[in-house]
Amino acid sequence: MPCKQIIFFLLLALTLGAALAFRKSDRDAQSHHPEWQQLSSMLNSNPGNNLDTGGRSVNLDSAQLCINRFEAVMQNHGFSSSAGQKVNIHITRTSMITTGEVFQGKGLLEWLTNTAAQYDAAGKTLMVKIQLGIYDSAYLNTYQPNTALKSKNLNRIAIFLIPYDSAQAGQQGIRAMVAPSGTGTSGGSGYDLGGIQP
Repeated sequence: MPCKQIIFFLLLALTLGAALAFRKSDRDAQSHHPEWQQLSSMLNSNPGNNLDTGGRSVNLDSAQLCINRFEAVMQNHGFSSSAGQKVNIHITRTSMITTGEVFQGKGLLEWLTNTAAQYDAAGKTLMVKIQLGIYDSAYLNTYQPNTALKSKNLNRIAIFLIPYDSAQAGQQGIRAMVAPSGTGTSGGSGYDLGGIQP
């Protein structure tokens, strides 16, 4: 199915991109710059890309509502946790496709640095899960002040980075985790990559 292939390639591209961004080349191994500085220069290599917000830190509770919507919307298109089931689907209108997202590296780097420090201070090992979600009006009213973009992004697939403790890595259905104690937020923060394409 085309939609299934798009989701597969989206996840593959994100996984490969993350692996390449964190991979140290032989030249980097000889560099005396901290790893975060090396990552910063890679992430900020295309400063001319200013679509949407370029990414934003968001409350995990808000992100989780969008993540929950993704599964329900996919079920309406014949995707579920079990393949091969019969479906009776009648879709009368197309939805705008999301083929990828672009983001500015500086904001993502700051979020990663701050989140890693919070987890380190709490004695936890930071893991990050890529989660797909669907923007709804409530989320966009909170995080998207631009009226035109709010309308354009409604019901579109979004990509969230969700932090969690490595101790939970073997558990089923990892969801948005509460931030480590002492961070001053009830739900913690995730990261919305933001720049929906096309």
